[in-house]
Amino acid sequence: MATKETAQQEAPVSELEKRSIQRLSGEESNRISRECLRTALMQLLSERDFQKISVTELVRRAGVSRATFYRNYSDKEALLREIGEAAALEIQSFLRATRTPEDVYQSALGLFRNIKEHERVTRNMVSFHISLSAVMAMPPLAELEEPPTDATTHYWHLAFEGAVLNIVRDWMVNGMQQSPEEMAQVCASLASEVRNWLAG
Repeated sequence: MATKETAQQEAPVSELEKRSIQRLSGEESNRISRECLRTALMQLLSERDFQKISVTELVRRAGVSRATFYRNYSDKEALLREIGEAAALEIQSFLRATRTPEDVYQSALGLFRNIKEHERVTRNMVSFHISLSAVMAMPPLAELEEPPTDATTHYWHLAFEGAVLNIVRDWMVNGMQQSPEEMAQVCASLASEVRNWLAG
C-alpha cells in the first residue's frame, strides 16, 4: 500500500512547479500562469484531441486554479487561439529574413520543422479555423527596414508574403506530406524568382 509520501512523489509535477516559481502577484503572476497554461495545452494536445481536453485537466496540468484560468481566458478556445497567434508571429519572423534565398531557406526550414514538430497542435488549430491572417495585420515585412521606392516593388512584396501564407496554410491543411526541407526550398525558389523579377 502506497504511503502518503510515496503518493506525493508519484504525483505528476505541474508546469508551475517545474519552473520552481513562487506565486507572485499582478502582471508577473498572470504572465507566468498564461505561459504554464500554453505549455500544458501543448502537452495535452500531443496526447489527445482538443475536444477531449477539459478545463479541469488543463489547470491541473498547468498547476493553476480555475479562477486563474478564467481570469486570463474566456474558454479553452481562447487559449488555443493565443497559441495560433504565437505561430503567426513565427511566420512574421520568417518573412523578415528575405534578404537572400539562403536566408529564406534556413528561416523557412526552421519554421516548417517547428510546425511539423507540433503537428497535433497545428491540426487542432486548423480544425477550429484559427487563421494565420494576423500576419497580414501589418505592412509588408520586407519593407520594415527598407521602404520601397516604387509601387511595383511594394506589390511584389505583398505578393511574396501572400504566397508564403498560402503555401504554409495549404501544407498544413493537406497533412504536411512534403518534408520541411522540400517546403523550405519552395519558399527559397519563390524568393529568388521575386528578386530576379525586381532586379530585371
